[in-house]
Amino acid sequence: MAVLVLGATGATGQCVVQDLLENGQEVITLVRQVTLKVQPLLEQIQGTVLSLDDSTLIKILSRVDTVISCLGHNMTLKGIYGAPKMLVRDSLKRLCQLEKLSHSEPSRTKPLKVILMNSTGNRNLDLAEPVSISQHIVLSLIRNLVPPHLDNERAANYLRCDLKDDKHIKWVVVRPDSLIDKDAISGYRLTPSPTRSAIFNAGQTSRINVANFMARLSREASLFDSWKGKMPVIYNDENQIYSDLKKAA
Repeated sequence: MAVLVLGATGATGQCVVQDLLENGQEVITLVRQVTLKVQPLLEQIQGTVLSLDDSTLIKILSRVDTVISCLGHNMTLKGIYGAPKMLVRDSLKRLCQLEKLSHSEPSRTKPLKVILMNSTGNRNLDLAEPVSISQHIVLSLIRNLVPPHLDNERAANYLRCDLKDDKHIKWVVVRPDSLIDKDAISGYRLTPSPTRSAIFNAGQTSRINVANFMARLSREASLFDSWKGKMPVIYNDENQIYSDLKKAA
């Protein structure tokens, strides 16, 4: 079955699409404008989760076994403060609700996998991750002044709380640190929680590494099972050899 990629025209989303295609996976994307390069295994559907009708989205869901969300807000005044302020949360919520309504679809033999790109600035409250007073103050200011951060929190919390024991949908929330651009996949390491302050001592994660991990979650059952229901943090790690990552899978 195919993988549905949301936010496919963004910097990380394009890396996800390319990784999936290079590994022979069929990809469906929802795009405001059809701008991605035409490729045999890539289908581009014009529209968004919040604009397409229920029947169209249900048909799309019936064709996929994984949803990868790289959705984010444009870093403009309109993108940050305009509608929809809860773009990521509302898009995920609508898809998941439609999936639950249509679970009788005969093509679905296993739970739908949902993989959400988030950030280390969002704490996993299930693990009571510690945070300094100063970082707590800064995050509180960001939460109130920058709606996209609150959207990220609410999207992860929807999966974490509302779908905690759901039989039809299983999820992983991937938390990179400061995103950077690199041309090739390098070593990276995964941890259950941040090992450094996202505000005062941020690490780096290349977009292509984030994309590789999320794409691997879609196709490697053992990897997905080891992280499902969790919020792994991903850091670049030059001491880790990429070939070893593939062997470990």
